[in-house]
Amino acid sequence: MNSEPVEPLWRTVVGDSEPWRRGRMFLILLAVLTFCLHCLSLWGLVLAGDIQRMLGLGIFALLFWLQFYFIWIGVHWVRWLNGGWSALWGFALLIWGLRDGSPLALADGLYLLVVGCYLGLAPSVYFFAKRQRETVRWMESLVIAAVFFLLLGSLTAGVFGLAAHKSRLDRKARQFAGTAFSRIFFEHDTYFLLEHATEDLVQVAGGREELSKFVQDAKIRAGDVHDFKSPAGSFRFSYAFPLHIGSEGDITTEAVGSHGPVRLDLKVVGADGDWKINGIRWTYSHWFPSPRAN
Repeated sequence: MNSEPVEPLWRTVVGDSEPWRRGRMFLILLAVLTFCLHCLSLWGLVLAGDIQRMLGLGIFALLFWLQFYFIWIGVHWVRWLNGGWSALWGFALLIWGLRDGSPLALADGLYLLVVGCYLGLAPSVYFFAKRQRETVRWMESLVIAAVFFLLLGSLTAGVFGLAAHKSRLDRKARQFAGTAFSRIFFEHDTYFLLEHATEDLVQVAGGREELSKFVQDAKIRAGDVHDFKSPAGSFRFSYAFPLHIGSEGDITTEAVGSHGPVRLDLKVVGADGDWKINGIRWTYSHWFPSPRAN
């Protein structure tokens, strides 16, 4: 009695080609596209000089490639977790994109939804993962995972170290700003401003003489400013290719002038271990009657 061989169920669904090959091609394309996006994002942050977000992107990229490695060697729960999260996040972006009329959010949401669903549910990816598990060397995988975690720990330590350094610089910048506010707006010390002004500020002001007129104008219009509040503001690092790391901050405070409350703004930059003034202005905090009208 002749019995015909039974065709595998997967061949009935996907045809003669072995399904794991499609899963492998999908993962390769996903890796290439993600690598290009990471490189473009990193290059954009380098051009912008945003060193803090560069480190954050490095941590995110390491986490992605670590879990991608586990997906490649056939760890199903990592694949399902990644696919489910990507699909949910993509669906949320689609909703927000429709609500806000954002084509970029719609495109990102559609991409993540399709990739997440295919990664978590496609039979071809499942068969590739099953095939990979047959040849995986767990000792080698543990060594690779340990390297990833070592790099991740180094980047994380760098982020915390940068945050601590930023906190110290932020405190010093506020102290310098408090001194500058008092010397310029209370003591009307023109030489202090000229000594600590950057070349960019001098050029924007139109020269050192025009910068001196700023102090004289503030003395006439705002008077002797006093009762300064504690300076507040934001501070950030900047990166310039290839190895220059700078720092700058926008500091503001409120005080009382001869004709009412005023707001004082100062842009400070770190220069050769010292602070320089790269921008300065003052405005009245709110409208008040002109002295002539009283």
